[in-house]
Amino acid sequence: MPGGYRRPSNSTVRVTEPEQSGLIEQLALKGYAIAPDFFKYELCASLQQEADALSLDGGAHEAGIGRGPDQQIERRVRRARIQWFDGSTPGQLELLAEAEKLRIHINKLLFLGLFEFEAQIALTPVGGFYARHIDSFHGSRSRIVSLVAYLNDDWATADGGCLRIWPPSEHSHSPPIDVVPRRGTLILMLSEKVDHEVMLCHRARASVAGWFRLRSAQH
Repeated sequence: MPGGYRRPSNSTVRVTEPEQSGLIEQLALKGYAIAPDFFKYELCASLQQEADALSLDGGAHEAGIGRGPDQQIERRVRRARIQWFDGSTPGQLELLAEAEKLRIHINKLLFLGLFEFEAQIALTPVGGFYARHIDSFHGSRSRIVSLVAYLNDDWATADGGCLRIWPPSEHSHSPPIDVVPRRGTLILMLSEKVDHEVMLCHRARASVAGWFRLRSAQH
């Protein structure tokens, strides 16, 4: 969705602007950045309620792999359900407003030319996973920065569902990192550089997945 969202009068994030700058600097340095407790409880709880409602009424659709005409359902690679944001709820509007602030801040520091943001609620069931993948093939210039926000409360390591991140090739000596999907955690990744994987879930998991994109040809 194009830029233009207004930040709510009461911020829905816990971090200061200098802390956000540090997060973006880590994104540039390592290809990814992790911020536990980035989003406040109230925003995550609101989006979790949406996710629960989608689970109950079957509103989400099965997630595929690929985009456009190349998209396909491949359950050996991914088992999850998704629902795209349409900006129709307070929780979605609040997250979109914070994403807009991040877009402006990333462009200010890294000059990436990010123009728009798209997001979805992702529901990963017990037994669900998403095999190792990258969000945007190098050179396609569609998705530039990936965003993940976790919604579940009281998540334990034994619940599984970690996001495993492989550092980019220039940091190939570094081992992969597992991020426990605890409520409020924010992850940013360079979409063309960072492989990642959703490990097997032993408990139903809810998250927001989003992507900052360049200006598309039709704009």
